[in-house]
Amino acid sequence: MVSKESVNEVFLPDKEDCLAYLRDQRWPDGVTCPHCESADTIKKGTTRKNAQRYRCQDCERIFNDLTGTVFAEHQLTIPEMFHILRGMEEHTTNEIFQELDRTYKTVLDFHEVQDALAEDPEFDLSGVCEADEVYVVAGEKGLEDEDGSPRERGLNKKGRGTFESDKPPVVTLVRRSDGRVRFLVRDNLEDVDEDIAEYGDETVILCTDQYSIYDGIDEYDEIDGHLAINHDEHYVVGDAHTNSCENRHSFLRNWLRRFRGVSKHHLQGYLNFLG
Repeated sequence: MVSKESVNEVFLPDKEDCLAYLRDQRWPDGVTCPHCESADTIKKGTTRKNAQRYRCQDCERIFNDLTGTVFAEHQLTIPEMFHILRGMEEHTTNEIFQELDRTYKTVLDFHEVQDALAEDPEFDLSGVCEADEVYVVAGEKGLEDEDGSPRERGLNKKGRGTFESDKPPVVTLVRRSDGRVRFLVRDNLEDVDEDIAEYGDETVILCTDQYSIYDGIDEYDEIDGHLAINHDEHYVVGDAHTNSCENRHSFLRNWLRRFRGVSKHHLQGYLNFLG
């Protein structure tokens, strides 16, 4: 049983930070009406949860930053929902509801978020797309370690890493036509070109840097062409750049920072939600 002192010590992220993050993720190119997709909208106050409310000038319907999302129809506060997201992979519903001093049913009802964490089978790459890699600090959070602290295991090592060294590589795929993103957590980057090609629809022009893992990727039937940018000389040459991936990496780091460390064994789940 969690004591009242433990309840008072539960870390909850700042509400405004949570809402700002959700707003940035949902409307990266400006607010659009979820009912008619019009971009002609005006602000219309805030909701009880302090989410920004809008009015669509075309269909005249009212909506807010949470409309149509898993965060919209729950008794929980936004910080509490973020807290559940943080703990759902490592703690039971029973542990979480005691931490938050909520009912078991209230926390259980929010577990529909797990559906949002599931990988979207309909994601594919088409047209001009990007691929890039980033290395995420993620260790054995929540597990006993007989060999020493996380930093002794290697979290402080610089440069490229592996899953085994607690610095798993994450391959970022971005479809430029609509900005959709997929993060792939890997043990290492061996044969990653095969994984990327599986998402192609034979029309893909893939933009990457000159890392050797992408060499020859256009030899796969699913990839029509490959543009590699030399970052020692340029960052953009026509369509050849990975700026969209770099942008998503910024969101990725900010998202994970809110959880004050995640287990590498559950990292893919966290990133599926972000994608």
